[in-house]
Amino acid sequence: MLYPRKGTETLQRGAVKGCAYSLIDKNGVDYFNGVAVPTVSGNTRSQIFSAFDNLQAALEELEFDCVVKLDVFLRDLGDKELVRAVMNKVWNETLTPATTFVAQPPCDDQCNVILLAVAVNSSKTSPNSMPISVYECGERASVVEYDDVSIGFFGGFTPGDSPVGAYERSFDAFAKMRAEVEGVGFLFPQVFRTWLYQGHIVLEEGDSQRYKELNRARSDFFYGTRFLEERLPKGVSLGPIYPASTGIGANGVDVAMGCVALKTERNDVVMTPLENPNQTPAFDYSEFYSPKSPKFSRAMTISFNERALTFISGTASIVNEKTVFINDVSGQTNQTLDNIAALIAGSNMEKYGISGFDASLSDLSVARVYVKNPEDYSAVRDICEKRLEGVPIVYTYADVCRDNLLVEIEGVASCRLAK
Repeated sequence: MLYPRKGTETLQRGAVKGCAYSLIDKNGVDYFNGVAVPTVSGNTRSQIFSAFDNLQAALEELEFDCVVKLDVFLRDLGDKELVRAVMNKVWNETLTPATTFVAQPPCDDQCNVILLAVAVNSSKTSPNSMPISVYECGERASVVEYDDVSIGFFGGFTPGDSPVGAYERSFDAFAKMRAEVEGVGFLFPQVFRTWLYQGHIVLEEGDSQRYKELNRARSDFFYGTRFLEERLPKGVSLGPIYPASTGIGANGVDVAMGCVALKTERNDVVMTPLENPNQTPAFDYSEFYSPKSPKFSRAMTISFNERALTFISGTASIVNEKTVFINDVSGQTNQTLDNIAALIAGSNMEKYGISGFDASLSDLSVARVYVKNPEDYSAVRDICEKRLEGVPIVYTYADVCRDNLLVEIEGVASCRLAK
């Protein structure tokens, strides 16, 4: 069932059995964000089929024909080949979205797989949408073009066999990401959002820590890259420019990455990095947290055609640069949501030159909630279901980048220019 838009909202929400979704009016084109789970118990193969069937039922109800990005969260990463086989059977090998397999167990202990999908309708029949073209370039990339704008979705970047160590393997995965981005006609500085999934993120590695080594690799790889230089707002003082990002734990010992990029010749497409009024910018963290600070922005907003879409980085219970509500998962969850609300509020956007827009938690089209400890899941879910009512949410278990952080949340917020 699809609920209508209200007032100046740019999104609708709905659900079919096993799949909750949002439709975002993204600058004149409807995008589908769906979270599909199995509605059968039993073996993993049956659950994977069920999750894909539920996703497909939602897509068919809405007449969406192209999945362009797919994140597959698995209890056992060894099941990814089974997922590929089921995907090909359900879609008859007609769809090959940019796919990332994430080694994060679903928080529901009866569930072995969660699908998070982004899709568009390329049939040009939607009354809310302008003509679009979709180019699916294999499992690593999909490109959507409309209104002189191209958006590239990329996923599934893992290191090769030869590099050893968290730094080397992270650097190699970044290199593969850049090669794919450039291979389909984008420039690496056009990347505005990344996801970095690192196995055993908080464990020591030599005299360092795995996450610190990932940050060192990211700093070195990004060195000299002038991100989004041609798309930044004019007349606004901004600090260092980096993509929005999530760096989160995963099972295993390896790293997997994905990203999104945008290219256009239009002068009115503005991309604005946001920092949080409650927090020190991550790239300004002291050496206590990492010898080379995490190079990412707290969020990235894309604005044109009287609409703004904000990609919210992984956010946790941090005020200034310190963890707050230590050992209090409810306090951390509420503080994390408060941080997101402050980040996307109109008063914060205004400081960065994004005038006339205002978003709240109710404007989230999708969210991912990463929970560290199984015993905390119920408390985290209860708070999120109340404060993010109706938002499609992925809940998985994952270590957060600090030992004392118990939860991390990310999402996408959508809003329209106030008249």
